[in-house]
Parts: sequence; C-alpha cells; structure tokens
Amino acid sequence: MTEDRTRERVSMGIEHLENAIEYSHRGRSQFFDPENPDTQRLVEGELRKAYEALNRLGDPFYNSNPSIPREEIARVRQLLTHDYADADPGVIWRIVTQEAPPLLRRLLKAKTPIRPD
Repeated sequence: MTEDRTRERVSMGIEHLENAIEYSHRGRSQFFDPENPDTQRLVEGELRKAYEALNRLGDPFYNSNPSIPREEIARVRQLLTHDYADADPGVIWRIVTQEAPPLLRRLLKAKTPIRPD
C-alpha cells in the first residue's frame, strides 16, 4: 500500500470516528429511542465506515503504531459489517462512547510509515 493510500485511510477512519462520536453527543436517551432510530443508525454507519477503513491498513502501519489495537479493530469491523443484525445497541453505545474516543486520540498521533525506496 502506498503512503498516500495509508494516509487517506487513516484520515477516513479519523473523520468517521469523529462523526460517530459527535452523533453520540445527542445523548443516550436519543440513541436508544425506539421511536426515532436515526441517531443509532447514524452512529452505526459512521463506525462501520471508520472501522472498515482502519481494518484495511497494512502491517507497516500497525508495526509503526503498536498502541493501535489491530485485533480489536478487526473484531469491531466484523461485528458492524457482517454481524450487524445481531449487534446489541448497548454494545454499539459502548464502542462509540468508551472505545472510539481513545482510538481516535491514538490515530491522531499515529505515524504513517514511509516505504523504503
């Protein structure tokens, strides 16, 4: 993967995590409101896009950034992409409120490895 493509995917992951976290600021009651599922759908969609972009980063990125939890990213991506019908809204809420913010902070500090010529 090229350095530009890696940066693009990291940037996409950051942008979508920021969006998901912003939507979660509408509050827990709005997220779990069965009469208005829009917030939950928006959060899930943004998380899905973020974790898909991050899951596609290669070994050089993860080797350069060992604090970024690759296995956890893959697990969440699997849940959001393939097991979404079974995804408990409580789990999604925990991901966006507890797991996504520290991941976002790590990504904002991440190094993008430079390929040797």
